[in-house]
Amino acid sequence: MQLTKNLEHTMMQNKKPVILIVDDVPKNIQVLGTLLAKFKCELAVAMNGQQALDTVEKVKPDLILLDVMMPIMDGHETCRRLKSNEATKDIPVIFLSAKTETEDIVEGFKLGAVDYITKPFIGKELAARVRTHLTLRQTQQTLSEEVHSKNKFFSIMSHDLRGAFGIITNFVQLIQEGGDFLTTEEKEELLNDIQTTSANTLDLLENLLKWARSQTGAIKFSPEKLPLACIFDEINRNHTNIAQAKEIKITSSTKEDIEVYGDRNMILLILRNLVSNAIKFTQKGGQISISAEKAEEMVKVVVADTGIGIDEDKVKNLFSIDSKTTSTGTANEQGHGLGLVLCKEFVKINNGQIGIESIPGKGTKVWFTLPVQSLADDKS
Repeated sequence: MQLTKNLEHTMMQNKKPVILIVDDVPKNIQVLGTLLAKFKCELAVAMNGQQALDTVEKVKPDLILLDVMMPIMDGHETCRRLKSNEATKDIPVIFLSAKTETEDIVEGFKLGAVDYITKPFIGKELAARVRTHLTLRQTQQTLSEEVHSKNKFFSIMSHDLRGAFGIITNFVQLIQEGGDFLTTEEKEELLNDIQTTSANTLDLLENLLKWARSQTGAIKFSPEKLPLACIFDEINRNHTNIAQAKEIKITSSTKEDIEVYGDRNMILLILRNLVSNAIKFTQKGGQISISAEKAEEMVKVVVADTGIGIDEDKVKNLFSIDSKTTSTGTANEQGHGLGLVLCKEFVKINNGQIGIESIPGKGTKVWFTLPVQSLADDKS
């Protein structure tokens, strides 16, 4: 039952899985097609091994049902070629064969098949095995994509950290070696640059450590009923000085009785990052508003600014850990994009969703939702 639910969820969230049927008997193909129709998948057909290899080059399937005894090229040779090709070696193959001897089955597994079903097969058994291997295939692909994304993410972060420390080192060396030739104003400017770069790097490291802890489950999730008005007041107080430095006005509005069910520290971190970003990308004299409204069993929190906005092609990548889409702030503030990634993680932990609406030159709205009560209470 759980595998069925997982597969149905996968099909809803992603493109339909593609199954390639390779059999030289049209009647067998028809029967298999009828059985597989329940999976809402795309079907491809080949009548022999060579046709199968040609089809795989055009449409990379998620699963191959492969007959053994066929003309031109049998199933064993077809499987051998698939597994020797870097581009197709990971595609799961299920042998379908009337050959039931133990050595035939063992040979199939030696060639790299994930399963071996003998003919005549039982429809429910075949469907169950196909379902299992499609689910495993999706899991494998998802894990592979996550590993790739995180590897790219760490590459970006290491590049940023090396660059930041390189700048600090160069500035310090310049002061040490050119102390007698630098004016007081030049020294002060270099020291200010060192301080700014150090602060930005510390902020990056803190966010990086929090994100890493969230990935390993090391951050304790302690949800409780929280009045949003108090949360907003704290955010306003914490950002007063930095907002005043750019003559930016921050306002907040919410009904006194609006409460959410979430982790206080996580919600504060989310709002701190969003408000800090809004200040960074809003021009001098601009405005930022924080608001909340209740819709059924969720509360939608919105941080809106009158800043420079974000291009549409960048918006879709802002929450992705493997995309570097940051820009320099209106006062040359530096960012690394990790704050929004962290916001997404913490919103997810709190059973909410997050999104961005932006118009270049007019401003940006970042919203996220939080439940008004425990999901466990809601289910009961």
